[in-house]
Amino acid sequence: MPLSTPERALPTDGTPTRVDERTWSVTAAGGSEPRIRFDASAGPSVLLAVETAQTAQPAQTAGLADTVGSTGGTAEQRHLLPDDGSSPVRLTGSGAAWLLPPRPGATEPAWHVVADGVIELHTDGDRRTLTVHAGTATLVAHRARPHADVDGARFALDLPGGDALADALAGFYWGTVLPCVVERTTAAEYPDRDGYVISTLADKYVGTYPDVDHEFQIKGRMAWGSRTDQDVVGRMLDLQLRMMREDPQQLWRDPCAIQPDGDREYHVRRNSLDNSQNAVMFLVTGNVEVLESAWLYFARTKDTGWLRERIEDLEGAASCVVDCMDRQGRLWSDVYYEDQVIKDGRETMAASLAANSFELLAALEDVLGRDGQARSYRESAARLAAAVRAPLPAGHWDDATRRFVDWVDRSGRVHDHVHLLANVLPAMFGHADGAQTEQVIALIDRELDEFQRFPTFLAARVQDYTDDEIGDGGPYDLCAAGRYWCWDAAFWSWRRNGGMLRRQLETVAAQGARDDYVMGERYDMNHVHYRDGSDWHGAAHYYEYPCVYAWVLFTEYLGVRSTLTADLLIAPQVVGSGTVTLGQRAYELTYRIDQDGFELVNDAGRTRSFELDLSALGGTGGTGSGGPAAPRTVVLGPGESVRVALPGTAATGAEGQA
Repeated sequence: MPLSTPERALPTDGTPTRVDERTWSVTAAGGSEPRIRFDASAGPSVLLAVETAQTAQPAQTAGLADTVGSTGGTAEQRHLLPDDGSSPVRLTGSGAAWLLPPRPGATEPAWHVVADGVIELHTDGDRRTLTVHAGTATLVAHRARPHADVDGARFALDLPGGDALADALAGFYWGTVLPCVVERTTAAEYPDRDGYVISTLADKYVGTYPDVDHEFQIKGRMAWGSRTDQDVVGRMLDLQLRMMREDPQQLWRDPCAIQPDGDREYHVRRNSLDNSQNAVMFLVTGNVEVLESAWLYFARTKDTGWLRERIEDLEGAASCVVDCMDRQGRLWSDVYYEDQVIKDGRETMAASLAANSFELLAALEDVLGRDGQARSYRESAARLAAAVRAPLPAGHWDDATRRFVDWVDRSGRVHDHVHLLANVLPAMFGHADGAQTEQVIALIDRELDEFQRFPTFLAARVQDYTDDEIGDGGPYDLCAAGRYWCWDAAFWSWRRNGGMLRRQLETVAAQGARDDYVMGERYDMNHVHYRDGSDWHGAAHYYEYPCVYAWVLFTEYLGVRSTLTADLLIAPQVVGSGTVTLGQRAYELTYRIDQDGFELVNDAGRTRSFELDLSALGGTGGTGSGGPAAPRTVVLGPGESVRVALPGTAATGAEGQA
């Protein structure tokens, strides 16, 4: 809902002076200890707390982004203190706070309070009081769920269908993504509090889950692009690396869960529904994903000091994966992602993701000049890829069905229910050969209705899973999940099909709007195993779709992402003309698409480099076999712009910098 410009500022015991239609300056009354108080009815609040620490001096990749990571001199670490307003609480932060109305569709505004001083929140479950210990404060009115990040940077999507997409982005962020961060609230006294981010806000699963959930918790926060979200990601990564380093068996395993009492669940086994099979939960899942997460973090910060301090831990994480490879390059990974599918064997999805992560780790080794290590990881990636595309029985490709199988168990039995990611990942990552890639694309197009019931279904033949494949917790994990959607969307982006990305985003946004942007685990959506009228099963108020929605919207559809070779890669997949404005620290840009071409404006106060891949714009059909075009690189100073004519548009010669 658009912001209705308030007539006056939130009631305070200070003196408000209007600056513009959305902003007030508030001055405290005189006294030896000036303070300003804001009173409001109960509702969600978020405080910011800034801590400082002495760290090593950073080294930085020359010519690229300024270092804003967690190393270098006196480093700030920003912490979130969210509160849902439902029970009495006292919180103390500094610098900034947010007061939101109870419901996303409220007509009253949210308020962003910024001041140079301590800020205290007191909630009694009915009312809340925010006390600012400073002589002045700035007060800014926003929508009930701000179209802004937690640092106050605003975004706008002036695109076809952009209002609904932006509302969902804001609703998910303020209602789920931020409240999941409990480092300095619920987890304040936990043995492992730094990086402790929970996955559900309304269920019994109170631990943090590095092995699977961190991948998408991190991607959602990196996509949002705020400095505060970036700091949270840095601590999440450090928590994972420390857990692997402290593995009591010295195997560098990433634990399935870290419980509030400090218990670390490194080794969890689960039986099948008929008790005939057993498998290790997520033996290599977290070790594979932490390599990609570290690449994303470094590509954003360009902080080589941070990378140099952690590279041996990343190599330790990789060693757990290497130890699970056999002489033929096959990865015996057990369960990957799917905690209710008992996969005791070699899984196609896991092998393809591992090969991709080894390539990313090799690129990080290149940054540090570690040529031997880079070469070793590329060789491991090549061995994994070769094993994936090899035919059965030794490999993963089924010549008879012309697709990749899901997994092969340790008895050599093939399990295949037309698994989505087992097929799209080898094609997208280049692990399949040309003929296999063509067959995969034909398969996905043929089974499109099954895979897109809700983005995204795990397999086209969910009904065929048997009791020796389904876990003893029940069959709920056999339909839709955000973790599959993340990679499915990457596949459609690889195919340059912005129309599919938009339809997927609109489907999730519409479901979010119906549920006040609170989404549960969407497992078995009243489809096969649970025919009880509910379109979701699993944990309530769950992180997964909100985080993946942000990732898909920012990186795949809007096409703004980090890269090692420039400050940003801009590769839009948007459908139609319009303007995108992203004020977040990671982006600070505006781009426009119209009938005459594409224009990019650098809104930052510093010179930056941009790689442009506009191959999905300008009337391309979006049905090709995929792969990015060779990007062109431009360097723009503060406020400078570049305009590019698109294929199929009139080349006016208006290409260059303003």
